[in-house]
Amino acid sequence: MILGLAAGLLVIGSHAQTIAQGSLNIGGSNANFGVHRLNGGFMPDPMTVSVVSGGSLNVRNMGLGAGCTGYATSNPDVILQYNNAASFLRFFVRAQGDTALVINDASGNWHCNDDAVGTNPMVSIDNPPSGQYDIWVSSYTAGQNLRGTLSVTELRSQQP
Repeated sequence: MILGLAAGLLVIGSHAQTIAQGSLNIGGSNANFGVHRLNGGFMPDPMTVSVVSGGSLNVRNMGLGAGCTGYATSNPDVILQYNNAASFLRFFVRAQGDTALVINDASGNWHCNDDAVGTNPMVSIDNPPSGQYDIWVSSYTAGQNLRGTLSVTELRSQQP
């Protein structure tokens, strides 16, 4: 029985990392609205993905950092594989309601924002690392699922 339990824990440990029990999955390969691949200098810019915000997990209580708020699902909404990075990368959401962005970048750093432009969030990263970005579009209010568009751009002029 102990051997079976140890084998089970080994299998669980080899999959995506989680921040805490019942929280956000990082480093995995499953996303609610797909895995997308971009190289620095991508066209068309911005790249857009239709998303629906929300979930049952309260991001604010996870201790991820300043600006991390809202309700999200455990799996990211979008996974971005970003290679040959440019010097600037921006993520923003346009939705008909209050959303927030929660992003774990390719170096494992958290970037969050709520209400950069009205109720639309925006995260800008100078010198972004190449690799996987796990992106959640959370709903500020529990139980609210809002349709919106996540945009990814290398242009400083683009915003919600």
